[in-house]
Amino acid sequence: MSQTRLYIDQLIRANTALEIGGDRAHYIGRVLRLRVGDQLTLFDGKGGEYPAQIESISKQSVQVAVGDHIDADHESHLSIHLLQGLSRGDRIDMVVQKATELGVSALTPVITDYSVVKLSGERALKKLAHWRGICTSACEQCGRNVLPRIEQPARFRDWLGANVSDTQARLILKPDAPDTLRSCTNLVGPVKVLIGPEGGFSEAEYSLAADTGFKAVSLGPRILRTETAALAAVAGLQTLFGDLAGDSTSQVS
Repeated sequence: MSQTRLYIDQLIRANTALEIGGDRAHYIGRVLRLRVGDQLTLFDGKGGEYPAQIESISKQSVQVAVGDHIDADHESHLSIHLLQGLSRGDRIDMVVQKATELGVSALTPVITDYSVVKLSGERALKKLAHWRGICTSACEQCGRNVLPRIEQPARFRDWLGANVSDTQARLILKPDAPDTLRSCTNLVGPVKVLIGPEGGFSEAEYSLAADTGFKAVSLGPRILRTETAALAAVAGLQTLFGDLAGDSTSQVS
């Protein structure tokens, strides 16, 4: 049985006592049903992780003894910012979870001409908290010690206008594009990838993306669902230019 890994939203210091409260304490004691003496691994998103042992548990808090800092780095050298068209149902939940596992550094839901879901105000904030929770759980499962940045939903044109001077590599998926991911030779720096919602992008959006430096690429002869396209694009980039291209062996859990 693998050891429990938990993200703690507070500063962790090596070789100290740490009190964990709130939802995390409830999760440790009531959901995971861990007990005094049980071992776990903690991380605070600042990089690296810490072995810890539970010393006491109450309804309000959990006391742990923190061990040495372990400089474990599982981040890809290729920084991928995924811009995902907002979709219906739990499709974007799946994208957040799996893209985190695949190593994206940031994800921004974008509201496009063909987006069925429109988010704003309090509903958008609740969704953002939900997605960040999914991201945290995915990091706990896959071994990442740095949480990807999950940004607030943004309107497609507003996001492009606010980031027009960005010089990073930019790609947009388009089914009939003549180029593929493999044509993006020597891609070593940060890359932004635009994925359309159900129905894809409008022609006006494709034109605007091209005007702001996005190169259209295809993932092959088949039309993929939005969530499939997002994960295929990230996996393809990691395989061609990122940390899936090396000799290390992936582990499945």
